[in-house]
Amino acid sequence: MTWLVPAGLLLAAAALKVADRPGTAVALTAYGVPGRLAVPGWAALVAVEAVLAAGLAAGLEPAAYAAGIVLAGFLLVQVTALAQGNTGAPCGCFGSGGRLSRAAAGRTALLAAACAALPLLGPGPDVPLVLTAAVAAAVLVLAAGRRNAPRGALEVDGEGPPLGAWSPLASWFDDPGTTPAVAGDVRIALFASPGCALCRTVAPAADALVAAGVSVRRFDEAADPEAWAAARVPGAPFAVALGATGVVLAKGTVNDPRQLASVLDAARARRPAATGTSRRAFLSRAGGVAATAAGAGVLGAVVRPGEAEAYHFCGHIYTTDGCPHPTGLPRIDRRGLPLRALDGRAVDDLGRLIDTSGSPVDEDGVPLSDLEGRPLPAAPRTGVCQATGRANGFRVRTDGGWYRCCDGSVRKLVDCCATHRRRINGDRALKGYCYDGRRVFCVMYFQSTVPC
Repeated sequence: MTWLVPAGLLLAAAALKVADRPGTAVALTAYGVPGRLAVPGWAALVAVEAVLAAGLAAGLEPAAYAAGIVLAGFLLVQVTALAQGNTGAPCGCFGSGGRLSRAAAGRTALLAAACAALPLLGPGPDVPLVLTAAVAAAVLVLAAGRRNAPRGALEVDGEGPPLGAWSPLASWFDDPGTTPAVAGDVRIALFASPGCALCRTVAPAADALVAAGVSVRRFDEAADPEAWAAARVPGAPFAVALGATGVVLAKGTVNDPRQLASVLDAARARRPAATGTSRRAFLSRAGGVAATAAGAGVLGAVVRPGEAEAYHFCGHIYTTDGCPHPTGLPRIDRRGLPLRALDGRAVDDLGRLIDTSGSPVDEDGVPLSDLEGRPLPAAPRTGVCQATGRANGFRVRTDGGWYRCCDGSVRKLVDCCATHRRRINGDRALKGYCYDGRRVFCVMYFQSTVPC
């Protein structure tokens, strides 16, 4: 039974890494792993931990010694990262959960010692290796299935245009060159973004819909920012299905062809109710027309693509505002400290560029000085979430996060959470990825080097 405890821990670590591949890959960069090697590194870690778990469960002494050596290697990597000042970065030990700390290193050391000492405690369980390997493989398959995208599109009430309401997107389908819709059929607005690999996966399915007579209009984040703003699209790829009158019938994030098809199927199933002559449908369409007429100038003045991140992070329109930041957009490093969004250079709480010692410098890295030539003193550099809580007078916590593909690299969007009722934009109900009953107060983002 003693052998099964470390075996279970190693298998759990492997399974959680499989269930959260983006988070684990991003976490590996905290240990100096180059972004292009993060995904292969993730795969190697999963394989090693699963093999060691199977060997321990089978009671093999070589597996116990190998596990002790591998975990000692993990410990060395963690201690090195701590010495480099990466305390508080995602640990990656059990998926993206946990933070790099002395406690995490101590846990690794304890597990390494326990594995190495197993042969001294007596023989392990006499279980065929084939059986334990099959169990380990089954657990990983189940974890991978947990990570797999659902069959249907993810339809969230607060993302995209409201269901049953008229949408100004309908006016874009009147542009020359747009495939005309079959009378009474559904029209699909498909939103894509440059550098989005999933968008390239969905594109052939959109072409197939066009070949089948469905009207599909594509909106690129860089080329069509007005349409993105009008639809409040949370990210790419995203699909909105409109009825013949412009009423939104279905919507959702679509990560593969079957999810795109599910948006069309849902829209067709709802079409009779949504396109009827009810008073509610009429008022919805009339209100949409009035809103479009009143807001025509607003859509024309929408920020251009280069400035669009003032409203969203890589296509994700946040319902709570971004956390206050010394330079504007709340970009952070892996420890939550402020970076300049433009180029990722470190800044202090005053918004000044700083060198590795924390001293303020100019754009060329030359130390700043006063009128008498004396170097300016360093200012504090506080975590963005923590500074937000301090400024508002209540405790905050950096909890979970989610991921977007931005310009070919994984971007992690991070929630700054609190139990306080106040919110930057008054939204008191948004749970996001916060834990223990906390709600999202504001959001930040970390740009990794992991390709996507």
